Amino acid sequence: MPSTRSIASVGGSLALGLAVTGVAAAQAPGTGTGLDLHVELAARFVGAFIGNLIVGGLLVALGPGYAADKVDEIADDPVAAFVWGLLVGIGVPIVLALFAITILGLVVTIPGLIVVAIVGLVGQAVSVVWVGDAIAGSGSRVGGKAALVGAVALAVPAAIPILGNLLTTLIGFFGIGVVGRGLYESWRD
Repeated sequence: MPSTRSIASVGGSLALGLAVTGVAAAQAPGTGTGLDLHVELAARFVGAFIGNLIVGGLLVALGPGYAADKVDEIADDPVAAFVWGLLVGIGVPIVLALFAITILGLVVTIPGLIVVAIVGLVGQAVSVVWVGDAIAGSGSRVGGKAALVGAVALAVPAAIPILGNLLTTLIGFFGIGVVGRGLYESWRD
């Protein structure tokens, strides 16, 4: 007699597959009007602006000294910041996924992925402030103006569906790199 778990599993998988197919069909290109595209781009811009403004604003409000230090680190050595961002943003999750293959590795993987997510969020905030500081030229005083300008500047490419996501991700690696390097150096000491 077949177990009810396998039947439920197959049924759940079938339902998930049908749901994903329905979502994909609903998002097929060419099914809307030009106005729909404008609304989508505006919604993407507003969403990216609000998200970037929140994380950047919280960073300068809660840790203005930390924000200024990290922006200076990126300005001093952007190549090292980017390489560290690639290591932390791509390399560490791959290594953690390999650890997850073993049951014991899950003990390390789950908290590790939570830390990587937090580093990514703080790194994105640093990137927003860094871009805003570079455009606004506020110098050594990083504040709300840098967060606002950075939020607008990163919301513009974020509104572009594929290319914008790639560009904002690449810019985010700079912030992730300096935050990850700082965390690694404090752990090593």
